[in-house]
Amino acid sequence: MSNILSDITVKLNIETPSIPVNMGNLAIFVKGAKQNVETFGSYEDLQNAYGSNELLKQVANGYFSQDDHGNKLFVVTYTDVATAASAYYPEGWEFATVIPTDPTAPVTILPSSEEGKENAQASATDTTNAWADVVALSNFIDGKNERFAVVGMAATPENVEDAAEFKKKFGNSPRTIAFFSGATQAEAEYGIGGLIGAVGNETVGSVTWKFRRVGGVKPVDLTVTQIEKLHESNIFTYVTKAGLDQTSEGKTLGGEFVDALHGDDWVKASLETRLQQLLSNAKKITYDDAGIAQIDATVTAVLTDATNNGIISINPETNAGQFTVKTASRAQSSNEDIAQRNYNGLQFSYTRSGAIHTVKVNGQINI
Repeated sequence: MSNILSDITVKLNIETPSIPVNMGNLAIFVKGAKQNVETFGSYEDLQNAYGSNELLKQVANGYFSQDDHGNKLFVVTYTDVATAASAYYPEGWEFATVIPTDPTAPVTILPSSEEGKENAQASATDTTNAWADVVALSNFIDGKNERFAVVGMAATPENVEDAAEFKKKFGNSPRTIAFFSGATQAEAEYGIGGLIGAVGNETVGSVTWKFRRVGGVKPVDLTVTQIEKLHESNIFTYVTKAGLDQTSEGKTLGGEFVDALHGDDWVKASLETRLQQLLSNAKKITYDDAGIAQIDATVTAVLTDATNNGIISINPETNAGQFTVKTASRAQSSNEDIAQRNYNGLQFSYTRSGAIHTVKVNGQINI
């Protein structure tokens, strides 16, 4: 991935109309005097180090309370959140959240006119700054076009009413997950950790983020209309359906399904890892049909695994994954690429498998 020492560059271009790394690890960003990163494998270890930070402990408790949580939890202390995120990007976290400096502050939207901005600036500065780092991390991850920022607020009627304003602060962020749960911000922070711990480390492609159970999170006391209001802003929550507690949706603020993007991240990370291993472990990958065939086979193997995991759709006629891999021969490569030992002749595409989230049944009664 970006900012990691590698000889492989994988670019994914997504057409909307249509485990090498641990993909469930969470990073918690917390404001501090200097930048640092620590890793923890249990809640007890983190509690000993950060016993006085209640909100951080809530996220960690939610994360480690889930049966299938990732094998690491990162705590990133930052002075500037984007700088820290860039510095510690190679650590391997897939999800990240920021502990807001003042979690009780509303997410204020300043007026669009210059005059309005001036009039509102003084009163809004404190509340805007309280969430500024949260938004900054979201923007950083959007810029990378991989991984996820996770944000949350208490699922109170007041926050539901302000859902559209909350989303507006982050824009249509394709990489930000907004999960409203609990009656207080502390409970909401537990919900963030619980959500990632419960779902993030499942085999990527095997689960959708809707219908998931999160241990320790209580279903919200909201009406159907209020829940629909959250969904209109691509915010989801925790509900009871047919007697089962579960997440109400599974989208990012931009309207993309989390499992689809997570699957894309898995494909990218897997290709980078396995191709790097191919180059590093072989004595030499020759710039000819034999060497190019090894690259083709490696990419095909990754996409086949992605099909088996549920990331890529299956062709009903062939029972194989709906993907293609194309390679250019040495003769089709430029003299400059051959001289510089750069192979730019591989292309692939695939169709996401998707998932069924609603079912409509038409029945008939005969008398």
